[in-house]
Amino acid sequence: AQFLIRSRASLDLQTVGEVLGGHEDDDLAIMDAYVAAHSFENYTFDGALRRFLSGFRLPGEAQKIDRLMEKFAARYCADNPGVFLSTDSAFILAYSIVMLNTDAHNPTV
Repeated sequence: AQFLIRSRASLDLQTVGEVLGGHEDDDLAIMDAYVAAHSFENYTFDGALRRFLSGFRLPGEAQKIDRLMEKFAARYCADNPGVFLSTDSAFILAYSIVMLNTDAHNPTV
């Protein structure tokens, strides 16, 4: 996971996103380590989401985005207790922000 963070300038961010969003055991282990390598303590929610997403390009598949946003929300809530009543609320907001951004900036939508 540290390799992905340190080397992001030289990696294909689309491929990194596909691996992080994957459902195979190795992909899930990499995603867990990647999320654990981040600290979102004292970040605003949108700032933390931007920081998280800066290391890869979101995959196009909804299930992969769902997995990534679920892990992000859990980490954000663990680092900032009391900001959300539940991780589900943080997940819904993160996923909604991603979908709204896609709608606003994707000419095919």
